[in-house]
Amino acid sequence: MRALLRAFALPVLVLLVLPAPAARATPGVGAPGDATSALPVTVPGIRRWDSGAGRFALADTVRIVASDDTAAAATRLARDLTRTGRSATVTSGTAEPGDVVLRVDGSAPEQPESYRIDIGDVVTASARTEIGVIHATQTLLQWFSHAVSLARGTESLPRDTVSLPRGTAIDWPDYPERGLMLDVGREFLTVAWVKQRIREMAYYRMNLLHLHLSDHYGFRLESTSHPEITSPEHYSRADIAEILSYAAAYGIEVVPEIGIPGHMNAILAAHPDLILRPSVTGPVDVVTDSLLAGNAEGRIDLSDPRARPLIEDLLREYVPMFPGRYFHLGGDEYVSDYSRYPQLGEYARTTLGPEFTGRDVVADLFDWAAGIVRSYGRTPRVWNDGIPRGGRIPLDRSIVVEHWTAGDGLLPWLGNGNGPEALADAGFTLSNAAFTPTYWATGGYARSLNAPPELLYAWDPGLFVNGTRLRADQRDRLLGSKLHVWCDDPTAMTEQQMVGPVRERLPIMAQQLWSGTGGVAYAEFADRVRTVGVPSP
Repeated sequence: MRALLRAFALPVLVLLVLPAPAARATPGVGAPGDATSALPVTVPGIRRWDSGAGRFALADTVRIVASDDTAAAATRLARDLTRTGRSATVTSGTAEPGDVVLRVDGSAPEQPESYRIDIGDVVTASARTEIGVIHATQTLLQWFSHAVSLARGTESLPRDTVSLPRGTAIDWPDYPERGLMLDVGREFLTVAWVKQRIREMAYYRMNLLHLHLSDHYGFRLESTSHPEITSPEHYSRADIAEILSYAAAYGIEVVPEIGIPGHMNAILAAHPDLILRPSVTGPVDVVTDSLLAGNAEGRIDLSDPRARPLIEDLLREYVPMFPGRYFHLGGDEYVSDYSRYPQLGEYARTTLGPEFTGRDVVADLFDWAAGIVRSYGRTPRVWNDGIPRGGRIPLDRSIVVEHWTAGDGLLPWLGNGNGPEALADAGFTLSNAAFTPTYWATGGYARSLNAPPELLYAWDPGLFVNGTRLRADQRDRLLGSKLHVWCDDPTAMTEQQMVGPVRERLPIMAQQLWSGTGGVAYAEFADRVRTVGVPSP
């Protein structure tokens, strides 16, 4: 991770001195109203609730009526409901009073992931898309689980007091991407652990899992083109298929990342002759050569004619393996002082033309790699400091840029390098990967910079790490954000020790990206998270 950072208090101070954004209205997060018309607690909160008269009683055996396109979601909901102590069955045909109906409906709300739940004699969850139906099932699960819990606390009442108020809920997200990144390249995380995080993401209506699959301590994919680079702890092809299948069942898209041309330590350990080494003595390159960066052995020498064939082999092996829309190329923390690597400049002049420099070699690499990714129908992504500044070759504007740093030296909070406004004006689509507060590190120097959950709750996804926001005319270029879990020191925490901190932060990120916090105090929100509980895989 970005272990080169030294300042500890600065990120907190930068955020605290910024003016707070206007609160986004979140009707489902606010005060619940009277006891007869109030919905049970939901995380994230429901956007709109129009209450009706009376209540819907949940039967001891819940019948879920589904069609072919909702049968899988219905089966999963039935399984989850049985864990609350109610039995559930899936059927088709005409609904009867007391049933739960799931359907894909072209007349449902138009937002891509929106859904509608009508509660009357039956409960009908409808959406235009399958992912909308999946979101609706998770809301129903939270409602029913809470209702069952409340009924258990009232032993004098019959079981048919497990009920919901009648009315209509309509719900939709603010941002199209609401995600979690896992640094499995540094610390291998088991398939079961990853699947549990997927299950929790779905529970909070998130939709993007970013797997950082290679870095200092491991290359975590089984390779047939270069078996020499595969780490002892890795995901087999069957493991990846299991993760992808499980994620797809819950509407979670998986974004794989194999970082180039830096952070290739695990790859270059088997190809040490391809490591980029300075050929001019001089001061230490504070970004890429320092011991804190830990990346000196992880940069590939792009002037070596064997570099691109190795990268191409890996891209052509792995891009088709992942069916999602994206493939992440990394790009961060390569070189800041090109004068120490004249071989890159010489290569640029020889292959690109006499007016080109080492920076152009990097831009040309990403344009070339992006072409390979696009040839498989995928869209490339990079970290924003992977975009070289001052060169002559413009970066392909189809690349999605993950903005984590201001890019002007050691401190990601300071500077204007590759700033979000400039990137949006240049035509790039962005994800807000602000170091503070979306990063959480298990160990290393960056652990001292972890933002507490309260600070993540006080943030909002429109605020970038340097304190700027996109202009109103640029906001459609912001896809969303992710909680980034970095494992700088893979010995610092076991995967089980990581569960608690991740569970603290994941629902906050989900709420921020769905509709904002709506002015609800953090302590009250934390109570709501405890109320909805954690789903089983």
